Amino acid sequence: MASLRTLNKSMCSRLMVMAAALLLAFGAQADGWALKKTDKERDIRVYQRAHSGSQFDDIYAVTVLEGGPARIEAILTDASAMPEWLARVTQAKVISRKKDAAIIYLRYVLPYPFRPRDAVLLSRRTKTSEGIVIEAEAVAEKYPLQKDVVRMLGAKSRWKVTTVDAHRVKVELWGSGEPGGLIPAMLYNYNVADDAVQTLKQLRRMALREKYVKAESKVEQSN
Repeated sequence: MASLRTLNKSMCSRLMVMAAALLLAFGAQADGWALKKTDKERDIRVYQRAHSGSQFDDIYAVTVLEGGPARIEAILTDASAMPEWLARVTQAKVISRKKDAAIIYLRYVLPYPFRPRDAVLLSRRTKTSEGIVIEAEAVAEKYPLQKDVVRMLGAKSRWKVTTVDAHRVKVELWGSGEPGGLIPAMLYNYNVADDAVQTLKQLRRMALREKYVKAESKVEQSN
């Protein structure tokens, strides 16, 4: 009888896991998100879905990182370091800053024969009970057009950092936009998930940097 009870418990556990997986899959399909890339070693998943009225897909990427919200916030708001972890970014600078909002200029490199791209983004930061949200949208008119560089219009992104436990956070990224110029949508959609994986891989590396660990400790000591 004991063996039977153990077997029944094991079967129930497996059924619960299978049911949860099916529910998650159904939820992703209902929202239109399709899993495109994974990095199992680093627990990174990237999803894509069609964007209404555009040929260029939206992306959603998620991972879990060591550290607290303050550490990840310090990285996300350090414009000078953005070229070290944001995929394809070669230049980043703050044009203006006011409290929890900033206008940021980013320049991207693309493979030949495509010209470099740039974007001017209004970034807003909001603290929540569980972490932080940073949302950005294009404000192209806030910075002059640059010679031989294509300005990207309509770009939007959203970072959400949520506490998992005392030592880890869940990091989510949503992004949409169009690269401008003559880049084929098929080529863009094929590469955008790879860029998201690369971004989260590099963000994981940045989270171990002493500079940001100290920034987190400073916030904790002040609370």
